[in-house]
Amino acid sequence: MIGKLDADERVLSQKAELEEQPMQLTPDMISEINKLMAHTKKDGTYNWLPNDDYEVAIAGTFAADRFIVIHNRSKKPWVPANPHPNFDYDKGEFKNMTGNNA
Repeated sequence: MIGKLDADERVLSQKAELEEQPMQLTPDMISEINKLMAHTKKDGTYNWLPNDDYEVAIAGTFAADRFIVIHNRSKKPWVPANPHPNFDYDKGEFKNMTGNNA
């Protein structure tokens, strides 16, 4: 079928939808995540430590598109950079630094 489904059309039957269960992380998936979390800085120290404060969330744009997001709250509060002193944020351009306004 090419095109969109009408609102009253269903791809799966009611019975199949009721029998579906939410996805669960398997031990293999958890093991893979643990390996990926062992990321190090250039000096060899770990970025993620067991005693850090973490928050786990789900993000994504579409219903079938989800990302597991792990925020390291121990790295907060982050301090944003100061605004660039030579940039006019209202105009969206750098200020003239030559001294003449022509």
